[in-house]
Amino acid sequence: MATDFTGKTVVVTGGARGQGAAHTALFAELGATVHSLDLLDDLGTALQKDLTGRGLDVTYRHHDVTSEADWDALVAHLGERHGSLDALVNNAGIVHTAEIPEENLARFQQVLSVNTTGVFLGMNKCWALLAGARGSIVNTASVYGLHSNPGYVAYTASKAAVVGMTRTAAIEGAPLGIRANCVSPGTVQTQQLADEGRSYVREATPMDRGAAPSEISHVVAFLASPAASFVTGVEVPVDGGFSAH
Repeated sequence: MATDFTGKTVVVTGGARGQGAAHTALFAELGATVHSLDLLDDLGTALQKDLTGRGLDVTYRHHDVTSEADWDALVAHLGERHGSLDALVNNAGIVHTAEIPEENLARFQQVLSVNTTGVFLGMNKCWALLAGARGSIVNTASVYGLHSNPGYVAYTASKAAVVGMTRTAAIEGAPLGIRANCVSPGTVQTQQLADEGRSYVREATPMDRGAAPSEISHVVAFLASPAASFVTGVEVPVDGGFSAH
């Protein structure tokens, strides 16, 4: 769905590759000034070079979503440059698999730190900027926020928390004009999926394929746009029918 983001400011975490790179590109193509955040500096700067070479307004920034100091520095920069923030896309995430008896605390906490604490910090630190623009939050959850499979105890815990936090943000943000929603992708054809290996979700998807990252991006852009002005607090599966089971 084409939506005009001209004059709007958008932050995308995990923006250097995969879904985040697709989100960054689409928002920029729709006219936004996009701040793309990641730890993958080579990929992030290459994406910025490609998109700015096409005349789009994209800035890559090295950013650790688990770092309060990095969020504080980003908010200070956004406040100086823009004064407000129209959309925050909390996309950064990692996946790690181990069944409960083989899981260890350090790996469990690492997944929650990125996938859950990173989302909390983004909302927490950007709240005032979002209120200034009556802006929108779009968090990336997962079909594993409501479903699960052996080996996903950490990932499922992290994404279920994202769904819950999104609902809380919607209730708290409504009086300020802040909307908060989340997308729950199923299988997406990214490097993360290739790293993960065999995918139960992919095998159980009625549409019998994974999504292209851009198919997630168009839903994210809709939720962030005025076209979704009365949509808040929802979890939107983008999963080729997986959650219909």
